[in-house]
Parts: sequence; structure tokens; C-alpha cells
Amino acid sequence: MRGRPELWDRVAAAPRPVPPGIVPLGRYQIPAGARGLTVGSEPLAPGAYLAAGAGQWTLRHGAERWPGGFGAAPAPAALVMESVAVIAGKVRELHRASAPLSDWTDVPPMVNGVAERLRPHRLEEHLRFRLGHLRAVCRDPHARLRTEDVLVPVSKARRITWRTVVHLAAHSETWAARRLHGVEPARLLVPVQVADHDLYENRVVATLVDRLWMHVLARIAEIEGIDHMVRQGPELLGQAESRPDFRAKQRLYAFIAELIEQDDLSGRIEERRRELVALRGALAPLLSSELRAGVRGPYTGPPRLRPTNLFDNQVGYRHCRRLWDVEVASRPGADGAAEPAGAMDAWCRDFAHYALVLVLRAAEQLGLAPSTTEGPEIGRPGPAYSYRGHAVRLDWNRDDTFSLLLGDEPVLRIVPVAHALTWHTDPGELDQQLDGLRNAADGPTAVLYPGERKERDALPPARRLAVHGSSGDPGGLPAMVPVSPADLGSMGRVARTLRGALDGRIMLAYPAPVPSRVAGADSLARRFGWLAWRDGRLLVTRPPPAHELSGLKSALAGLRTRADAARRQGDNRDALDRLHTDLLDAADRVAKLAICPYCLRRPPNAAAVFAPRDHDTYRCQCPNCHTGWELRRCLRATCERRYPVLTVRALSEQPGGHGDLLDEKFSQELLSVPCWQDARSYICPYCGHCPDGSRSACDRCHLERGD
Repeated sequence: MRGRPELWDRVAAAPRPVPPGIVPLGRYQIPAGARGLTVGSEPLAPGAYLAAGAGQWTLRHGAERWPGGFGAAPAPAALVMESVAVIAGKVRELHRASAPLSDWTDVPPMVNGVAERLRPHRLEEHLRFRLGHLRAVCRDPHARLRTEDVLVPVSKARRITWRTVVHLAAHSETWAARRLHGVEPARLLVPVQVADHDLYENRVVATLVDRLWMHVLARIAEIEGIDHMVRQGPELLGQAESRPDFRAKQRLYAFIAELIEQDDLSGRIEERRRELVALRGALAPLLSSELRAGVRGPYTGPPRLRPTNLFDNQVGYRHCRRLWDVEVASRPGADGAAEPAGAMDAWCRDFAHYALVLVLRAAEQLGLAPSTTEGPEIGRPGPAYSYRGHAVRLDWNRDDTFSLLLGDEPVLRIVPVAHALTWHTDPGELDQQLDGLRNAADGPTAVLYPGERKERDALPPARRLAVHGSSGDPGGLPAMVPVSPADLGSMGRVARTLRGALDGRIMLAYPAPVPSRVAGADSLARRFGWLAWRDGRLLVTRPPPAHELSGLKSALAGLRTRADAARRQGDNRDALDRLHTDLLDAADRVAKLAICPYCLRRPPNAAAVFAPRDHDTYRCQCPNCHTGWELRRCLRATCERRYPVLTVRALSEQPGGHGDLLDEKFSQELLSVPCWQDARSYICPYCGHCPDGSRSACDRCHLERGD
């Protein structure tokens, strides 16, 4: 093989050469037809992910090698991975059973078994019972005497060996003086007996302490994640109460019921947190104990310990061995875990299945009405929906990405990337990962990746906007959507992304053009106020009233020309019929713009709620829920593009902010982001321009100016 082999880039939806340096885990797959590629000892079949158990990988083909890496910590916390694996298992069962779409949307995309996770862990119970023995062994470990040669003053030397003579002859700095009869030494290299703690049993105990410490930290993080998820319940209740449709309310109430299914959940969380914090405090001194400092490395042998006198006959070590056995039995995959590369490949697929559940439930939450009952199928046309009078489809592609289509036109590619970009990531690595995603995709693309709110809280403002922001990125980043089963805002975040793709494309298809080569077609624009003539075509600029629409047929009849051989003129009846059909279709498309994107009601008189404005913009207001939606024009001279705006009445006074604030304030009810200071102004999603960008108090404007 000459040159770098090509891999399938899921973000670009195209083959690309093997990238050098750091890449996101889950971005690349082995393309169809590729043979002989391996990572480590793992052969990679077509369709497999470029994955490795460690942060570094080396892709091989024969004798050729191409090194690379994923960064410091590509996988998220254990709580996230385990919950995603459970959700993915349910998805695979539904796929094998060809289950209907309703079964897919019934899968809860959140941490599974909250009550089970709040029960005391078996390892923690054993640790509390045997903690005294573990502490005693660490403070007073067993040691064996080891002979070691050390330099001591002559007065302290008790015996010498041949090494003493050799060392004295070779090192004059240890001489006190030279005499006629020879050398008078000042210091001698003599053998002494020292305590040696680097024993098999002590290495096992030191490794046990490290594992117990990591287990307790992971459990505390797990409890914190559950606590954060439970605290989001009141926010979801507020969202449910504000939904205008009773079906949407019922879905959200059922979602909350799935979360809070046990009484006194907060009390149990606090109790478990106190127990784990106490264990953490008890283990912390053992990390610097005499035993751990005395061993020269961790235990790397098999999990099953061999019998020794210490483990069999010494009480403290015997309890440590039993604690080791419990820890080994509690480790994930203790009954035959997969190879690291295979495990990471499975994680990438699990995350894609979890993302599918999120997208399906987000589509339902947004109000997309299913037109079919069949569930999604890989590589085939997916579930069909109806939204604001338009046909929508969600396809599951063979590379574990999803395509959202409006009619037959793709409006969004959703790419699940299983790399935890903000989890223990070095700032330089994060910047490198984001730079690799810039301008990688040709069309509208959303990247779903595992991420938690607390991780983004620790980032500087500029990086936080990059990894989760909805105000547009002039640098070419795709929409970055962090999701997690421990974050109940994930579904609303995905729904907002779907809304931006669907409502944005629907609203920007204004005015509705009608090309025509019929002579005199421009006269229709002078006769009807809902038509305009520009660049050789008719434009429908507002929904036509019924009385004006009824006169269209007679107006077209006045443009009829009959065949005249002498003038080489043909009959234009067919062209007029096509023009009539096209005008009615365009008028219907413009009338659908008056369907409310919030309550999805179609007004009885679309012309009464639709107000056309200059520069091909318009504004509508729902007579039912008083929601407003409109097209605005960017005021920056180098942009001047139109962008959609949605203003829900209850949220009209809310200013914008970073992505997590938008989740809290707006959930899915947002298109363009309001100014961070003035809720009446909106930020252009294409160039990032804010009409009130001169405000000195706005944090975002400081970032834009580089202050």
C-alpha cells in the first residue's frame, strides 16, 4: 500500500486519508473494501471504528505503520458508559424484533436503575468491614531483610566484603589520608540489612488501595450525576406546564415519572454521598502510607492470587486478599471482558444507538406527527413524519449517522461522535480537536458527543461557546450538541437542533418562486397584491385571500394565445395550466408559513396573521398562543443574510447566553439566539453579528472584540 490509507470520515461523509495527530474517537470508520488493516493486534473489518483501548493508536497494514492518538481521556465516566450500554441493548432488541416506532420512543434516554445505583455497593460494604485490617497492613507492612551496600563512617563499619576493598581503591574521595603503609579510609562501603517492603503481597495491597480509591471517586461522581439529574425534575415540570398540547404534557410528565419513581430520593442520595465521602476520607491517608511508598510498582499479575504464607496465615493480609477477591468480582467484564479496542468499538456503536433514541424522542417532543408506524432500519428510508404541513423523514445511515429530510431534501446530518471532548481534556488538545472539525462537513451538520454541565462550567468562555453554543460559528464548526443520560436537558437540546434545521429551512423558503416563460406573466404581479415579479419569475409574497385567489383563473385566461402558423406561435394552454398549478402550490407553501411552530395550529385565515416586510422578510403571530415568528435581515454589510426568529410569549423577555443557559431558559423553543443584554435583538447565526454589539457590559461582545 502506497501512501496513507483512506478511512471513512463520518463528519464529512466522505473518505479521507488517515489523519495525523489527535482525532476524536468515533469519527472514523474502516471503509467498505478495505482489507488488512489492524490496530495493535485487532484486525479491523469494513465498518469497524478506528478505536483503541489507550489514548494512542497505531494503524498497520503489513509492514507500514501510521501512529495517532485520541488524547488524554476519550471515554466519559463509567456511569455514562454503563447507562448508554443499557439503552443500546434495548435498541438492539427492538431492531431485531422489528418493533414499531412507538416502542422505540418509549425507551427512556437517561441513567437506568437510579434506585439500584443508590443501594450500597457490595465492595463498599466489604471495605467498611475490613477497613481496619487494610489500614493496619498499610501502616505496618510485613518486610523482609535485604542486604544493601551503603557508605558509612569507619567508626560505624562492622564488617567488610570484597566490594569494600574494590570501592575504596576506586574512590579516592572516601580516603582520609595516604600513609606509608597504605590508605587510611574515612568512609567504607559495607553491607547492611534493610527492610524491604517490595513483596508480592504488598504490591497486591498497594494496587488494591489504588483501585479502591478510584472506585470511591467514581461512585461519588456517579451519585453527583444522579443528584444533578434529579434536581432537573422541577425544570422539566415547568416545561411540561408550559406546553400547549396535552399530548406533549403527557409525554413530559411520563418522562419525569420514569425519573422520580422512588420516595425520599433526595434523602437516599445524601445518605449514600455521606458514606462515600467518609470512605474517601479513610482511604486518603493510605495513599501515602509506608506500604505504598515501599513498593516499586503496581501488581500486574493475574486477578487470581496465588496462595502464600502471608495471605493464608496473617490476619490482616488474609482480609486484604478477601477484599481483593471482592474487588475483582465487582469489576466490569470480570467474567471475560473484550479486548480494549473491541470494547471501545462497542462503546462507539452503543453511543450511536443512544443518540438514535434521543433523536426519535426529540422529534416526538418537538411535535412531529408520525405518518408511519414502522421503526427505523439501517440503510433504508426511516420513519416518516408530518410537521407544519410538510413531509419529514429520519434515515438511519449505514455509518451510524442520521439524516433529517424535509420532503426529499436533506436539511441536517446528525453525527454521534463517542469522544468525551470536555472530560479531563487538556485545553490544547480540545482546541486541536475542534480545529479538526472546522469546515469538515459540506452541509448542515450536528455533532452529538458525551458531555456534562460541570465539565463545561470549568471551561473558559470562548471554549465553552465552541463546545456548546447556538449563536453561529463563523469559523465553520458544526453544531456541537453535548448529551448524556445523566443530563435531562439533552433531549430538549437535540429538539432545539432539529427545530433549527426544520423551521429554519421552512421559513427561509420565502418568498415562494414560480418560474414562468409565459408572455405577459409579469402583469399578474400588477394585478394581484400577493404576487411580485423579479428576475423573470413570479414570487408569492403572502398568502392570497380567497377572493383574490378565485380571480387567478380568469386572469390567466387573458394570457391565452392560440396557435398561429403564420406568426410561428404555438398554443400556450399547457404552459398556463402548469403556471396555474405552480402558483396554487406556491401559495399553499406560503400559507403553511402561518402554521404556528409552537402550538402547531393552522389559522383559519393565514392572510390575517402574515405580514410581509422589506428585503424578503415577514412576521407572523399565532392568534391562539400569541407566539411570534419572523425572518430578520443581518445588519452587517458583509453578511446581510436572512435568519429565522421564534419568540414564545412566556419567554419573550429572556436574554440569551451560553448554551447551558439557553437550555435552562428556552429548551427547544428557540431558533436564533437573543442578545445577551437585550431580548429584543437577535444574533445572526451565520456571522455572529449582534445588532447591539457595541454594549460594553455584554460578555459575548467582549469575546467577539477579543477583549
